Amino acid sequence: MKRLLAILAVCILVPSVEADEITPPETTLCTPTKLISFEKFDQPEAFGRKGKPGSHGWRAGIGEWSIADGVAYAKQEGPSEKRPNGHEAVCEHVVELSDLVLTAEFKMGDSPQVGFVCRDINKPNLHLGRVLITPKAIWIQKMSGIAKETRREELTRIKVDLDRNAWHQVVVEVCSDRWVARIDDHTLEAEHARFADQKGRVGFVARGEGGEFRNIALWAAEPKK
Repeated sequence: MKRLLAILAVCILVPSVEADEITPPETTLCTPTKLISFEKFDQPEAFGRKGKPGSHGWRAGIGEWSIADGVAYAKQEGPSEKRPNGHEAVCEHVVELSDLVLTAEFKMGDSPQVGFVCRDINKPNLHLGRVLITPKAIWIQKMSGIAKETRREELTRIKVDLDRNAWHQVVVEVCSDRWVARIDDHTLEAEHARFADQKGRVGFVARGEGGEFRNIALWAAEPKK
């Protein structure tokens, strides 16, 4: 009986994710098939201990992450002997996916750049691709390597004029060798064989301090027929 009560207590205390809490977005390449995680980032348990998953699987990695005013607040890592130039703040979900859809809301604030990223299933996970956003530009790049071996190639870029103090919506689709990113009413698409590799980590990043994120949803997906 005590064991049953303990299990019930855990079920009550740990937030659950119901598929009907969030509606999949309109998509171009992929059809969302399974909700992996939906996190509002409005509760302290959204983040676990450093590098450990929070209540819905998101891991606050490099940098300082906190819940402030009901959103995830990012501050990048400062310069150190290991990283003389510091390092952008990184939050990721450990997964193993081929195709995916990610939706989120973000506000740049004082952060000069935010992004939504993927890494592969190597050990360690190597950079695979990302969409990066500043108040004046959005671009998609393919990537490889990790740490000092990181390599990047910009595939497409557009000029924009985004309000850094407003909330913006993003939809990211990675399907086979194609990547589509929609930020508000701006849409970019890029193609590269690297994007077809298995994804082992999916997440978001922010430079400087001040980037805010909320309502992050991640789906497994399949190509539209």
